[in-house]
Amino acid sequence: MKVSFYEKISFRDILGIIIGSFIQATAIQGIIVHARLLTGGVSGIAIILKFLTGVDIWVWYVALNIPIFIAGYNFVSRRFVFYSLLGTACFSIFLALLRPINFGIDDLLLSAIFGGTLSGIGSGLVFRSKGSSGGTDIIAFIVRRYWGYNIGQTFFIINLMIIAASTLVNSVELALFAAISIFISSKVVDVVEAGPQVTRTAMIISNECDDITDAIIHNLHRGCTYMVGRGAYTGNAKQIIMVTVGKTQLPRLKEIVFHIDPEAFMTISETIEAYGHGFKDSLAEI
Repeated sequence: MKVSFYEKISFRDILGIIIGSFIQATAIQGIIVHARLLTGGVSGIAIILKFLTGVDIWVWYVALNIPIFIAGYNFVSRRFVFYSLLGTACFSIFLALLRPINFGIDDLLLSAIFGGTLSGIGSGLVFRSKGSSGGTDIIAFIVRRYWGYNIGQTFFIINLMIIAASTLVNSVELALFAAISIFISSKVVDVVEAGPQVTRTAMIISNECDDITDAIIHNLHRGCTYMVGRGAYTGNAKQIIMVTVGKTQLPRLKEIVFHIDPEAFMTISETIEAYGHGFKDSLAEI
C-alpha cells in the first residue's frame, strides 16, 4: 500500500519560529546595530542600508523580502512559504518593537561574540521549526535550481559580499569584527538546528566480525548492522559492521574493536543526527 506524505502545520513549529525571530531581533537591535556590526543574509543588507539612509532595518527587511518571495514562490513548498512569511512578519515586527533596547556592550569583540551567538540561537530555532525568516534561504533555492550551486555555497558567497559591502559604511576593522559575528552565528545555527547530541558512525572491516559485534552489543548496548562488501584487490567477500555510538562511547568502541582484532580496519565519521532506539525519538519530528 502506498503511503502518502503531506506537510503538517504544527503549533510547536509556529511557536519556535516566533521565539526564534524574537531572539534574533533582540540580538540585532540590542547588540549588533549599536556596535555597527552585521548579520548574514538579507538582515545584513538591511543593516547596511540603515547605516546609509537612516531608514530603520525592519522597513528595508520587508522591502527586500517582497521581490524575493515573489521570485521564489514556485520553488518551495506551500508550508515553507507560510512558515517563511510568518518568520518574516514576526522578525520585522520585533525589529520595530525592539528598537529602543541596548545591552550596553562597548567592547567590539564581546559584541561580535555575544551578538553572533544570540543571533545564531534565534536563526537555529527558526530553522529547527522547519521555517526561515525569508531572504537568502529562498535565493539559495533559486540559485540551486538554475545554476546548480548548493545552498551552503550560496550562503557563503552572499555573506562574503555583505562583509565586503560593509566597508562602504564601516572601517575594515569593523568589517572583520562583523565577519567574526557572522562566523559564530553560522556555527551556533548548526548546533541549535541539529541539536548538541552529535554522534559517531563507525564502519568496521574485520575477520572477527561476530566477536566484535557481540562485544559491542553487550558492552556498549548499541545495535549493529552487517553489510556485505568485497575487497577490490583480493576479490574476497567481507562483512562490514556499521554501528552508531554516542561521542563519549567512541574510545570504548575503539578499545573493543582493536582488542579483539588489532588488524581491523575502521573508519569513523561524524553523524549530525541519529534517530531510533537509543537515540532521538523520530515521533518528535512528525
